Amino acid sequence: MKKTKEAKVKIRRMTRSDIHEVLALDRVIRGSRRDVIKFEDLTSANPGTPPNISFVAEVDGRIVGFAINRSTYLMVPLTEVCIIHAILVDPDYRGLGIGGKLIEALLKHCQTEGIGTVRALIPTGNKELQDIFKRHGFKRSRIINFDKTSES
Repeated sequence: MKKTKEAKVKIRRMTRSDIHEVLALDRVIRGSRRDVIKFEDLTSANPGTPPNISFVAEVDGRIVGFAINRSTYLMVPLTEVCIIHAILVDPDYRGLGIGGKLIEALLKHCQTEGIGTVRALIPTGNKELQDIFKRHGFKRSRIINFDKTSES
């Protein structure tokens, strides 16, 4: 099904029963070369917390986008932060504001729950995604991320 400007988009919390459809959409979007999101990542309770505040976007009962988010405690003193791990929208439904609606639903939820910081992890080269977050009031963090991989 192709997108239409009249498509009725429903944003709701992700449930355990959505996981297989989310993974299938992830493979469609990213290609079959690899699963970036693993079933175990979406269902595990340890280590850390499950993606306990994730959302899906539906059109006509079909998942056409999702946001994988999780709350965690970071820094000293410990502060609850929501981390946005992934926001993906079916290419046939891009341009309808679905990514923005997923972000808005998350921000509203975090405000209701008293989570004061929402952090998006965005690759430095992805200007399109950076612009989407800037439009929703996100600013570059003062936190500098350092990574060490087994190859380095």
